[in-house]
Amino acid sequence: MVTIAGITGCRVTDAHAPAVVAPPYDTLSPAERDARAADDPATFLHVLPPRTVVDGDLEALFTANRAALDRLLAEGRFSPLPDVCLVVLTLTAGTETITYVVGNVAAAAYADGHILPHERVQADRVDQLAHYLDVVGAVSSPVCVIHRPDPAVTAALVPVLAARPEVALDAGDGLELALRVVADPATMAALTAAIDATGTLYLADGHHRAAAIAAHVERHRLPADHPEAQVLTAVVAADQLTVLPYHRRVTTDGRGGTPHLDVEVAHWLAARDLHVVPLDRPTVPDRPGTFTLAQHGRWWLVDARERCRPGAVEGLDVRLVEREVLGPLLGTDDPAHDPRVEAIAHPVGLEALDRPGTFGLALHPPGTEALLAVAEAGESMPPKTTYVTPKLRSGLLVVPWAAGRGT
Repeated sequence: MVTIAGITGCRVTDAHAPAVVAPPYDTLSPAERDARAADDPATFLHVLPPRTVVDGDLEALFTANRAALDRLLAEGRFSPLPDVCLVVLTLTAGTETITYVVGNVAAAAYADGHILPHERVQADRVDQLAHYLDVVGAVSSPVCVIHRPDPAVTAALVPVLAARPEVALDAGDGLELALRVVADPATMAALTAAIDATGTLYLADGHHRAAAIAAHVERHRLPADHPEAQVLTAVVAADQLTVLPYHRRVTTDGRGGTPHLDVEVAHWLAARDLHVVPLDRPTVPDRPGTFTLAQHGRWWLVDARERCRPGAVEGLDVRLVEREVLGPLLGTDDPAHDPRVEAIAHPVGLEALDRPGTFGLALHPPGTEALLAVAEAGESMPPKTTYVTPKLRSGLLVVPWAAGRGT
């Protein structure tokens, strides 16, 4: 059983939310992120760490993140939360509403099998995020955890959702965001009991953030109930989320010191007895076991269903293209970590796959059940397989620690 507990901290004010709340930064390139931050000193992008491992003076970088957080707090862009509370976030697109319950979950729950992951983490990324936490001394981006749908959770949320939100915001991309604070002890107890009773929880998004807090706990030998041994967690029913793919773009022109690859991929695939059909426009494949190819401004549909394999992981389309395309074509046993292969989140757009000096592979969406199946099998998906949407925004909440370690 996993217990979600109340948090203490602050929330963005309704008036400042449009400027402060950051877009999902894993859809932004570093240049786009820098440009947005330069245009708006209030955006929470100034507080967030890089989304990939970086070289350079990390102490200076993370100290600047801490200074930006201190500045936003000093400018009154956040209001204190009640002493201990839960937060309910809703994201509404048209007639569909996704509801998250946000609170603290002990980091130990992520290590003892009560919350099942579906990805491995990169040690260097975890180390950098743990260092970021040491310096900044606060958490602000919830990890997303899902449970199988349960009517008891829905019923417990009814009185909460009837209340007026403290923050209401047009979050962009057609999404309306609302934040409600739940401080009534009876309502909090009903929510936590309903979530506890759902059984196993599944880590949908934020594997590295959760692992960074676990590393922080181990490094400082913190007890399980220590405030810094808690993971800010947003819990949501599995049927409310959409799991989109990460596509693959492969560099062929030797940039970055990689080998030059001079091949017409459509011809190469046809020679391997795969069914290749020209397309008249960019398309996402509409069934598992198929993918679409982009190269030189042209698109093809590739049917590889006869090459599919059983298994929670081996049955994934991303493993299919690794086995049948990326591995043999690039001459590598580990295409997931080949520097020529770049994962492109589906929301970035299919046009990102069709660039000079590259070819792109667009994959069928894996779906939520694939994520649950891999987690329940105790296996791990290849890196950058799933893009869970809608993405929670950063800059809504700040849960400070007693002191920023390393400052």
